Amino acid sequence: MSRRRKNSAGTRRGAPSKPRIALIGFRGVGKSAIARRLSETWDMPLLSLDEQIERQAGARIEDIVNASGWQHFRDLEYTELSRAASHDRVLLDCGGGIVEEGDGSRSDRKMELLRQHFFCIYISASEEKLLNRLKSLARSASRPALSATDSPESLIEIFRRREPLYLELAHAVVDVSDTNVAESAFRITQMFK
Repeated sequence: MSRRRKNSAGTRRGAPSKPRIALIGFRGVGKSAIARRLSETWDMPLLSLDEQIERQAGARIEDIVNASGWQHFRDLEYTELSRAASHDRVLLDCGGGIVEEGDGSRSDRKMELLRQHFFCIYISASEEKLLNRLKSLARSASRPALSATDSPESLIEIFRRREPLYLELAHAVVDVSDTNVAESAFRITQMFK
């Protein structure tokens, strides 16, 4: 079992005073759904990094990776993250690999950008819950397989590699293992009361 940081409590009611917030965490934990709910609650602009990359590239992530490889995608991710860091106020929904480069190594450049410009909230779930979610996830166009042989079990190994980086980067951790999207978003809003 990994160590989890305690949620930090803010001192202000309503929307966060920090103008840029990033949700980080592994695929399948519900970051995008939680981000949409928070964006509505806080009336805060929402930017999905993966969707922005697809818009700018004019191609789906799967097609970008198939044509040019994971490192090219991670370079595009860095470019769009840099652009997002210049926004005055934004809620950023990050892809699960935001902490890595194309070869699976730690991405100091992206982690530094996030650390300097965003309040990072790690959306976490227990391995058991994550494995169940990964098994039930339908494959979507914006969620390419990492390889043709990936299984939920092999994705858990990737999660184990990434989780220490998420924890290092996080200003706050919200465990969503025992909750739904509405309750998860509510837990996050309570941090800023």
